[in-house]
Amino acid sequence: MRTAGPDGSIQAFELLHTFGTYPLQQYLVQLPNGRVQALSVAWDSRTEAEGGQRWFHLYGDEPIDHNDVLHWTRQSQNWDTMCADCHSTGLIKQYDVATDTFNTQWEEMNVACEACHGPGKEHLAWAQNSDESTAPDKGLKRVFNERAGISWELNPSTGNSTRSQASNSSTEITVCASCHSRRAKIVPGPAHDAEFLNDHLPSLIDPGQYFADGQMLDEVYVYGSFLQSKMHQKGVTCSDCHNPHSLKLRAPGPQVCLQCHAAANFQTKEHQLHETGSAGANCVECHMPSTNYMQIDARHDHSFRIPRPWISEAYGTPDACQNCHTDKTSAWATGILSSLGKGPDATTPHWSETFAAALDSSGIPRPEAILQISMGEDTPAIIKATAFSNGLFTLDPNALVLLEEQLRSDDAMLRWGAARGLNYADPASQLRLAPPLLTDPVRAVRIEALPIVLSLGNDTLSNAIRQQRKRVVEEYIAVQMANPERVESHVNLGNLYRELQRFGKAEDAYKTGLRINPDFVPAYINLSDLYRLQQRETYAQNLLLQGIDRLPQQPMLQQMLGLSLVRQGQVSAALPYFKNAADMAKQEVRYAITFALALEATGQPQAAIAYLDSVQSNYVDGTEISTATATILQRMQQQNQ
Repeated sequence: MRTAGPDGSIQAFELLHTFGTYPLQQYLVQLPNGRVQALSVAWDSRTEAEGGQRWFHLYGDEPIDHNDVLHWTRQSQNWDTMCADCHSTGLIKQYDVATDTFNTQWEEMNVACEACHGPGKEHLAWAQNSDESTAPDKGLKRVFNERAGISWELNPSTGNSTRSQASNSSTEITVCASCHSRRAKIVPGPAHDAEFLNDHLPSLIDPGQYFADGQMLDEVYVYGSFLQSKMHQKGVTCSDCHNPHSLKLRAPGPQVCLQCHAAANFQTKEHQLHETGSAGANCVECHMPSTNYMQIDARHDHSFRIPRPWISEAYGTPDACQNCHTDKTSAWATGILSSLGKGPDATTPHWSETFAAALDSSGIPRPEAILQISMGEDTPAIIKATAFSNGLFTLDPNALVLLEEQLRSDDAMLRWGAARGLNYADPASQLRLAPPLLTDPVRAVRIEALPIVLSLGNDTLSNAIRQQRKRVVEEYIAVQMANPERVESHVNLGNLYRELQRFGKAEDAYKTGLRINPDFVPAYINLSDLYRLQQRETYAQNLLLQGIDRLPQQPMLQQMLGLSLVRQGQVSAALPYFKNAADMAKQEVRYAITFALALEATGQPQAAIAYLDSVQSNYVDGTEISTATATILQRMQQQNQ
């Protein structure tokens, strides 16, 4: 294929492998240093009737040149990092930091038996041994027996079924989630631990990846959605609906739902609100709406939620009704449901409505909503974990009690979310609650607690805690080196070494990160701040100038350079950089105030006030601008007295 290469010039590249089958196929190219990259031009393998049998670009009409992070030659399209772990078996990602070279190895280039069941040596021995009693599990390292001896018993009055025995295993979901989730892997090589959070850091239900009510937004796969579902809470597991070997549903279309939900109750116009057999009566249209990723790859939301258009109306979240009724509004859909007695219940709002209110980005987080989420018996664990981990924790004593309860939970997801929330607690609470987390049985919780414990200082910790902290420091380093090709790993290491006052190692780590990816803004910011701490301002200044030269539209780099110049007594020289930052990020009030204060510091208070007046309308809440203006006016009056 002839296309734009790493430097933007048109070159011919040999196609190494076809990658994927349906609904699209990508093509892999070998670049220098062992890198295997996925081309952005793909083949639509659907039928012509479905719109397929054509070439298309994964990013549509969006212009993607060789400088773009999404270009096929950049890290975001690197097969070794982004694709191989879930699309092959027995993968060992090998990356040499010093030479910036990959030598990734694998046992099989597709998803084969051992990807799920683990190493097959003992299974092979079992197969060759006629005495099955020697290996009751057939020698398999991982056996998926969650459904063994289980039936779903129908309740005729509700039409719903109940699991004959409560689920006591999460092995299947853990194994499936290792690929079917948005996550970071924190161990090298294949992951085999029964506890998902020992091997992975999953995305929680965070803004930018999910809508405010928890519906999927970005390409998050299905794990985070499924954990929100009532299905999961009732014990449904992946293979209740999917055959993992044939990759097909257990039954076609709506029949898979009718395995547990009686047709007499649910396959009716009264329930479906559409004529039975019509497209609108298909269960997935309302309860599992799909979103296209990679242009044509439709993925269903696995939260199995009931449509609540009033939440969509209030918070701008997707409304399943509008997927078909494109000419109608969410208010119309709410009216229809209300007329049928299926509208909003003001007395007991669903947790998704409370969650949307708590995370509403247009206003101040509501502590009462956070508390309600955390106390709700029906609220999924991943939602409770998100409520504390997203910076919504307050110093409210009731919230602190709930946080402490979650830290003692048997659910690792709740403990991990609470450990993240502990970052927002007061120092006394951190001192009391964080050190015990260093001995938590789950790796994700231990490494989350480490930065908090490091910030507490040696004098506050017992010798036993300091020894445990030392062990977790080594574990934290190993976690980062599970992904040594990622700039984020080296910035994290730099932050760790800085906290440990190993400044030389911190500087080396930041520089390594910038060598791997010179477009990563936090690496410039953190290294320049390390130089500030060491009073090496000229180093910080030169580094930030390099960053601005490469990334001229990044306001934080402009702001940091201005601050460095101020520390060197060059306030006038800092003014253009403060102005650039304010102009580039018009919604960031701190940039505007910094520029105004710099104007005042250079003897231009009237210009500072005029500037603040000119930008006040940019902000929904102009309190900070008004306060800054009043402060400058007060100082002017004091000087004139």
